[in-house]
Amino acid sequence: MIEKYRQTRILLTPLLVLLWLAPLQAEQPGQRSLAPVTTLQSLLLSGENLALTPTPDWALLRQVYRERPEPLLWHAPTGELSDAGLALLQFILEIDRHGLERRSYHLDNLGNPLLTRAQRIARNDLLLSDGFLRLARHLARGEVDPDSVDPLWKIPRETVDAGALLRQALERQNPVAVLESLAPQSEEYRKLQQALAEYREMADQAPWSKLPPAPLIRPGDRHPLIPLLRRRLAASGHLLNGDSDEPKLYDPLLQATVESFQRQHGLKADAIIGPDTRAALNVTPQQRAAQIRANLERWRWLPPQLGDRYLLVNIGGYRVQLVENGQVRMEKRAIIGRPMRSTPSFSTRVTHLVANPTWTVPWRIAVEDLLPEQKRDSEYLLRKNIQVQQQVEDGWVDLDPAMVDWTSYNRYHFPFRLRQAPGDGNSLGRIKFHMPNPYSIYLHDTPAQSLFQHPVRDFSSGCVRVEEIGDLADHLYNRNTETQQLQPLGDILNARQPRYLKLENPIDVFLVYFTSWVDLKGTTQFRPDIYNLDAPLTLALQQLHRAPGAQLAYRENRSRD
Repeated sequence: MIEKYRQTRILLTPLLVLLWLAPLQAEQPGQRSLAPVTTLQSLLLSGENLALTPTPDWALLRQVYRERPEPLLWHAPTGELSDAGLALLQFILEIDRHGLERRSYHLDNLGNPLLTRAQRIARNDLLLSDGFLRLARHLARGEVDPDSVDPLWKIPRETVDAGALLRQALERQNPVAVLESLAPQSEEYRKLQQALAEYREMADQAPWSKLPPAPLIRPGDRHPLIPLLRRRLAASGHLLNGDSDEPKLYDPLLQATVESFQRQHGLKADAIIGPDTRAALNVTPQQRAAQIRANLERWRWLPPQLGDRYLLVNIGGYRVQLVENGQVRMEKRAIIGRPMRSTPSFSTRVTHLVANPTWTVPWRIAVEDLLPEQKRDSEYLLRKNIQVQQQVEDGWVDLDPAMVDWTSYNRYHFPFRLRQAPGDGNSLGRIKFHMPNPYSIYLHDTPAQSLFQHPVRDFSSGCVRVEEIGDLADHLYNRNTETQQLQPLGDILNARQPRYLKLENPIDVFLVYFTSWVDLKGTTQFRPDIYNLDAPLTLALQQLHRAPGAQLAYRENRSRD
């Protein structure tokens, strides 16, 4: 790894001359090796008086430098950057590939030309050390505290002993290897890094032309906006050739391109240019890059290693993936909670499969959804095969819903428990993944299979409904044991009786709100921010970096084309 950075020394030479090697005050040869050390010790004592942004962690720096036998950590005694110092500087110069900003790691503070050579060496050494400390924290747990921008984020972040990591990097003389190990290790994160680079490259090109409001434009139409549409799609790489013999004709090639664009952005792939499609087309590459950066930050909120085998529920993308040994083994469409009953981001594990589950209706759904329906239709609960129970002393007794005066009850007075018996109409479907959590959120089947055909699938009250969940269940169930003959899962489901199936190999589950990712075909996907969580995160990142004039990611509306 260090050899790589030895080879880049020639690339850094002009910068190093400016930052380190250009003395502005003459020094005696005998003083040259001692002056930086003396200056460094002075800075450690009075560093708080320096007006530096970001503010270094002076207390931790004093501790680290006090423990080390060598006075300078990133420089040779002659004042030149060591190989480890070169590697760290190069890493900071390239940190934008993680969606982070160089200025957050003191790049703007290095090499003040008003300082003597000794002062520059001492201060640069301290700033590189503090840059490493900040990098370690940011790569391992993100820049932004999720509690400040995302009320739905419930996954604890990693604890980081940045000082210990700095000591480890110095002992190995390989800061890059230590820092890279702290970043998310998933292939998904690396693909999203590449997508960020691509959209930043697009942002450096000529600005995209925005499509003005217009009536619906359908395939086969001739319209003066079609040439502008062609240029816009060509600019983002969707249409390889923006020219046409009939520029104003919405021809079949353009139709196929628009449908592909709509699928990439989670829109109905009907090829109609309406409000939603036009809004997505008008999002700038700068805004898309900001959206990608926000999602890279969410990845850093997660543990860097998710394990050899896990389920990843992409809440914003309406997807569930089974990942084994770093590869996506299975992917299914999902339905998530609507905005008023959002699905939170949290982690747990599937411990049981529940075949033919009974649904005990959560209190909120009972009083807000089912009670009004029963008041309107006295046979509603009976038709839904929902049992009504009332608590009497220490137990529950069954009631005939027709004998209850439902007009007397409301959300403040509802002494009932509602339970739906197993069956084809059960809201949990034929199978549920039991995963302990304080939010009563589960992965389960559903009888409403047609809802999976919608591009935007926020129809539930918080739980995650999974299309063809039987495939996932069968995979987990058949891995349950290698020595015992199992009853086929299909036979268990066909018995129509509730049954708990304990998994000897529980599987971790991560439910995470992503609005951008790279799919299995290598296409960067974007989705509308239905929970309105991208904007506060993007704004927080911009404020941290003090980037003037930066734009928030576009918040697309959800009206249908």
